[in-house]
Amino acid sequence: MTISSATSGRTPLALAFTSFVAIGTVNGVLGVAWPSIQASFGLPLDALAWLLTSSTIGFFAGSVLAAQLIEKLGFGRFLLICSFVAALAVFGYVIAPSWWVMVACGLFVGVGGGAMSTGLNIQVAATSTVRTMNWMHASFSVGASIGPLLMTAIIGAGQSWRLGYIVAGLVYLGLGLAFLAALRQGSFFDAPRSLSDEREYNLPKVARRTRPAETLRLPVIWLSVVLFFLYTGVEASAGQWAYSLFTEARGVSTYVAGAMISVFWAMLALGRIVFGAAAVRIGVERLLRLAMIGVLLSAALLVVRVTPVGFAALALMGLSLSIIFPTLTAHTPRRVGIDHAANAISFQTGAASIGLALLPSLAGFLAARVGLESLGPFLVVGSLLMLTANQVASRLARRSRPVAEKTVAGSTPR
Repeated sequence: MTISSATSGRTPLALAFTSFVAIGTVNGVLGVAWPSIQASFGLPLDALAWLLTSSTIGFFAGSVLAAQLIEKLGFGRFLLICSFVAALAVFGYVIAPSWWVMVACGLFVGVGGGAMSTGLNIQVAATSTVRTMNWMHASFSVGASIGPLLMTAIIGAGQSWRLGYIVAGLVYLGLGLAFLAALRQGSFFDAPRSLSDEREYNLPKVARRTRPAETLRLPVIWLSVVLFFLYTGVEASAGQWAYSLFTEARGVSTYVAGAMISVFWAMLALGRIVFGAAAVRIGVERLLRLAMIGVLLSAALLVVRVTPVGFAALALMGLSLSIIFPTLTAHTPRRVGIDHAANAISFQTGAASIGLALLPSLAGFLAARVGLESLGPFLVVGSLLMLTANQVASRLARRSRPVAEKTVAGSTPR
């Protein structure tokens, strides 16, 4: 099967990168907008948890359903609908007459963003390279940096926080129209692998349709789900609580601590760009192993109560974490087989959304009862579990690969 010009050209990748910038921007504006939203509706400080919970539930649902929706709708129509759902929900923020209406809209913002990001992960894993996957996720980091700047400029100019969400909604609408024009392919399951992946992975060109229940019978799938749960939990826990650790427990000034957090997120983007380009030369499995060892080492360094060491620990952690999520996603067809890749990526992204909400909450629970210094040991345990799960998943994948290759060749596995 040949790839259509729309699929093989640069336009789809540009749209994929732009989509991740948009998703990151919407996520990034909330932190700056929250004090104004809180004042608008007369809310307590912790009311934000309701919006985060609703959007996380939506993100999980969108992620898990993405593969099946792509098969039924076709990829272009799927992305069009995701864009419009997200746009309408963001516009719901703008016109929300009450806080609970905004919370309800957050559910659909999560569905649209979760389904779109998962669908793009599935498509890039099927048709492109590890480098492309890392660069696409670097675009999310760019958007997460743009979002706060956008909302700060709007609020600083004396405008309503709702104007920032109008801009975000218009971006989603524009993406929907662009997807409609550029991505007119039938289904992920008909999309061929890139030639480089065919040579490296010895995988078939076209995926067989596989039921989710069939995919869930594979032990490596469950390890992959645990991996993504732990990864996002470790990343979000570090990003959310490190500032409090340094300012409240270690007496670091707000400006220095803020700079540390900025470096952490900047290293996420930088690592995805640099290591994404070098992944094939280094070797994907070796790169993942080294990255997770780097996360473990940086978590151990964070236990040391010396400010320069803490600064180095956060920078190393951001750099080490950077390539894990996109590289694991791009590597999914290799570990689970092309037939199960779409379902696996859906499950993995759904698990990641749960880890994003649950583990930082657990870290905060421990900090409130044991102290903020518990963050370092918490991250050590999380990163050690992540490294262990990755090694076991890699071993299981190597053992099952000869069987999969014989099956593809037409012989009966023993």
